[in-house]
Amino acid sequence: MGRRICSERNILICLYLTIFLLPLSSRLFYISLVPAVFLFLGDVFFTKRKINYGGKWGWFGGGFLICSFLSVFEAPDKFFSIFNWCFLPLAYAFLYVLISTYLVGKEEKKKALYVFFASAVCVVVWGFIQYADAGCMARGLDAGGWVDPERFPLLKRRMFSTLENPNLFGAYLLMLISVFAPFALGERNNKRKMLLAIFLFVLSICMALTYSRGAWLSLAGIFLGLTFFYDKRFGLVFLAVPLVLFFYHGQVAERFISLFSGEDTSLSLRLALWESTIAMIEEHPLLGIGWGSYWLAYPEYNFFIEDVNVVIFHAHDMYLQIPAEVGIPGGIFYFLFFFGQGVMSWRLWRRGAGAMKLFGLSGMLLVMSAAIDGIGDYALFSRSISSCFWAFSALCVSEEERGHDTVN
Repeated sequence: MGRRICSERNILICLYLTIFLLPLSSRLFYISLVPAVFLFLGDVFFTKRKINYGGKWGWFGGGFLICSFLSVFEAPDKFFSIFNWCFLPLAYAFLYVLISTYLVGKEEKKKALYVFFASAVCVVVWGFIQYADAGCMARGLDAGGWVDPERFPLLKRRMFSTLENPNLFGAYLLMLISVFAPFALGERNNKRKMLLAIFLFVLSICMALTYSRGAWLSLAGIFLGLTFFYDKRFGLVFLAVPLVLFFYHGQVAERFISLFSGEDTSLSLRLALWESTIAMIEEHPLLGIGWGSYWLAYPEYNFFIEDVNVVIFHAHDMYLQIPAEVGIPGGIFYFLFFFGQGVMSWRLWRRGAGAMKLFGLSGMLLVMSAAIDGIGDYALFSRSISSCFWAFSALCVSEEERGHDTVN
């Protein structure tokens, strides 16, 4: 009875549902992820199934889990920190292991991509509906404070869809483009190739409408990766950008040029946050300030914001945020595992063939875009974004140990 309940089929159903729900809600996906975890533990108990946790790179992920758990004892609110740890890093770890263990066959990986695609269509459609609703958009912008009205007086709307924030939506779009672009380029069926091309074009429009400058720069990183690892002609995109900016002077151009002007208040805020975060690391180098506790510790290190009621949830820099919360050792483990996904993907790309080579390229672009975006933001603080990232990563490298193509 127990063996039948904990069957691979039931686990896959829960896993596919989880993948579909990831970008739709930051909480709803737990209703299928939690049962998948218990079914997985039962399956391991009954069948002695071999667990795939990312090979030797998985040890670094395990090191991060241990360090992040120990950091809880340094947190200002230990109950909140341990609760947050259970529902974020521990949940991500189970999601990664589940995908690495069960989504390894031809049909399973194809179905996972279809589910990611279907979910993305829902998110994009809702984004356009939301963007067309001027009243909803105005309320969202006012509540989120996502626009500097003095610097960009004409910018009234930014698309954010189900991700609650334009920058988070931009990070989600980056992941989709990273994963699906190689398959669009490598697709031989003309109808599917056209469908994927239209899909990527729509994603690009959404990317522009987020007005997320960090996401735009990361998109340039994707084109750079395609230039080096697929076709050098993609480098022509970098020649086209100056021409577009020369002839086009709309809000997209204004936002992009502001990256280099130093006049935007968001840049000043980031510099101040980084100064505060460095101070946190200096005072708590071993275990950090506690996992998920940045917003609780920040008031003590507030060197810039005069309004004491403003809550700062993260440092807007992945490379400072992680060691600040879990300590320098935990940060080292995290980034070894993070960039290890790129190394495993590079190995797949180098020695793989067919779809596995494309999965390898997708994995490299995924890590490259997230690494660039992490310089000026920390989108992975979002449950939905982190879950999608680690799900995509696991899917891209889940065949790494087999070393041969299983998807056509």
